[in-house]
Amino acid sequence: MPDVTVKTVKGFNADGLGIDDKYLKRGAELVIDESLARDLHRNGLIEDYDSKAAVEPDNKKAPDPKNKSTGKSPQSKT
Repeated sequence: MPDVTVKTVKGFNADGLGIDDKYLKRGAELVIDESLARDLHRNGLIEDYDSKAAVEPDNKKAPDPKNKSTGKSPQSKT
């Protein structure tokens, strides 16, 4: 899952969550996995975050070429 940047609402002990700091103070910003962010948000420990803005897909559609034909074939008169 992608990483998201979140901000804490309350101070809490982060020991065992895979975060470097043992205790996170209120207002601290950190970058964590989205699944961990979802759990912390459910428990009221972090602010609401926008997971849609955090996702940057690697496989974007290529832009349509400017010289694309219209699909109409020229009719010849004989």
